[in-house]
Amino acid sequence: MKKTFKYGLVALAMFTILASCKKESKLNANLDAIDQNIIKDKNSTDIWLDQNFLNPYNIETKYRFDRFELASGKNITPPAVEQVIPAMEMVRDVWIRPYEVAGGGDFIKKISPKQFVLAGSAEYNSNGSITLGTAEGGRKIVLYVINSFDKTNINSVKQMIQVIQHEYTHILNQTVDFSPEYQTVSRGGYEANWTQRPLSEAYSLGFITQYARVSPLEDFAEQSSNMLMLGRVQYNAIVATTPADAQVKLKKKEQYVVDYFKTAFNIDFYQLQKEVQKALFKVSPPVLSRLTGYGVGYTSLYSNPTTDPNQSAEFLGLWNVAKASMQAGGFILKDFLMTFKANNVMTLRYTFTNAAGTTTYMADADYTLALNANTGLTTFTLMATQPTSTTYGNMGVINARMAGVNSYFSTGSFRANWINQIIPGEIGYLGSLGAFYKTTNANSYFYGTMGQ
Repeated sequence: MKKTFKYGLVALAMFTILASCKKESKLNANLDAIDQNIIKDKNSTDIWLDQNFLNPYNIETKYRFDRFELASGKNITPPAVEQVIPAMEMVRDVWIRPYEVAGGGDFIKKISPKQFVLAGSAEYNSNGSITLGTAEGGRKIVLYVINSFDKTNINSVKQMIQVIQHEYTHILNQTVDFSPEYQTVSRGGYEANWTQRPLSEAYSLGFITQYARVSPLEDFAEQSSNMLMLGRVQYNAIVATTPADAQVKLKKKEQYVVDYFKTAFNIDFYQLQKEVQKALFKVSPPVLSRLTGYGVGYTSLYSNPTTDPNQSAEFLGLWNVAKASMQAGGFILKDFLMTFKANNVMTLRYTFTNAAGTTTYMADADYTLALNANTGLTTFTLMATQPTSTTYGNMGVINARMAGVNSYFSTGSFRANWINQIIPGEIGYLGSLGAFYKTTNANSYFYGTMGQ
């Protein structure tokens, strides 16, 4: 005890000496250099973010590099300041504003992440994948690859906004959960090691992406975000290319998403989807030739030249000649339908009735479709060998009476484009009007309703 006590006296003496040597002085360190988020004087970027996010929505945007906001152990580049406003403009226009239209002006104010954190590069993972965005506890969304973002490039915009749509779906699900029955649609198809599985396999099992296979939670978020970003035309085109069983599953999942938004938040999902597409069309207007064809987008063009008011004079004249000839043969010509199929096949179908209008007939013919997605240049070439079913046989019966119209389709070339300059209307949606203009005479064309 005596020995211990002596050590105690020595320790006490040392403490007294140290205490008596205490010196008051200012720490010689620039904390601003350590934490870039200590803001004394706001710059123009800060002010813009306040006006567009903090003040109206109570959403903070952190773009000054803060290592504690990002995953540890990862090499991540800080965002370039000049990239911040262009990126956040798209967040506002393509994510927030569509929700305000479909869900009401206060929807985002009530349910939203309270913070965006921006990173210049991606986060690279050990499994070979990269992280483009994360959501934490429904309060923070981290957006990566800001330094390569280009608000004039539709693919760049879609990539970033889809990350937000995906993560925001998780936030909505934390507010109101989706039906547990959703996970039964693709039961047995979930796969944690999704990076090793091809997209074709995901499609065949009823998943809209490979990542959707991770879990029902990720599946729902991928389903919702892809439906919003693809739009109905492109989404339906993808579904149509999958096996019959997968089509049923994807359509069931679509319905679950639509029902969820309606029952949980009273949002018409298809209206929200359309508003998102409108915003994307401002970045890059839809091009008909890039949206036409099996597995691409539109798979049909329907026209009734008798009632469609603005067919070109040349085409309408040929159609009226055909109508008169059909009538002389005891038939009433009604309309025509072009169906764009796999393997560059276009099936042309005329619908007609008997003179009394009591019996309806269809007459089909197959053409080879050559459509350049970039230029819109298109040709229709009648195939030498036709199928032998009844509808194809009917074309043989009326072929001579439809000769002028048939020749119009198969002679020369056309350029695919919208007709909204002649007939004002929305473009890029189901039911939009598309036309094929003769390359030798832009005043000669036929048009119809684009569908699937």
